[in-house]
Amino acid sequence: MNKHLQLVREFREKLDYPAASGHVSDMHIVLRQAWLMDAGKQALLAIKQGDMAKILTRLTALVYLALNAIAEQGCESEVDKQPVFWRHDGTVLSLMRLISERINACSSGRCKDYSELYCVTAQITSSFLNADFDKAFSAFHQHQLETGTAYGLEVENQGEVDWRKLPDLSDCLYE
Repeated sequence: MNKHLQLVREFREKLDYPAASGHVSDMHIVLRQAWLMDAGKQALLAIKQGDMAKILTRLTALVYLALNAIAEQGCESEVDKQPVFWRHDGTVLSLMRLISERINACSSGRCKDYSELYCVTAQITSSFLNADFDKAFSAFHQHQLETGTAYGLEVENQGEVDWRKLPDLSDCLYE
């Protein structure tokens, strides 16, 4: 099993999130899409600001949400390091399009699309940001374990990531 997905499953178990059911309702796909779109917005706003640490943190949160969707459906076999066919052309617009397209594809509710979002975002953090993605993901996961909200109505209203309380991942950036 993918090591990042294992960490997300640990988070879900610790905070009493429902076990993998294999199927999610249309309304839950809508809710998850809203969370992903919010994460995308947070990442794009950080890109606009140009703060590399904030960009890394928000992209890592986006990955965490995508992996939560996969863990929720129990389709672990679909998570792998897929090749990503994207070349940064020197514009922020290409980055924006890539993130937006991958988030939009997740409206299908299919694990394959969440997995592609995971792979693309992991590549962006490693290559575009020049960051240690594994270290960033582990630090974000630890933060989630310490500050995450137990499953319930508050999670449904706010999401699996509290945007008001994010870790500082600046030490995960290479010089």
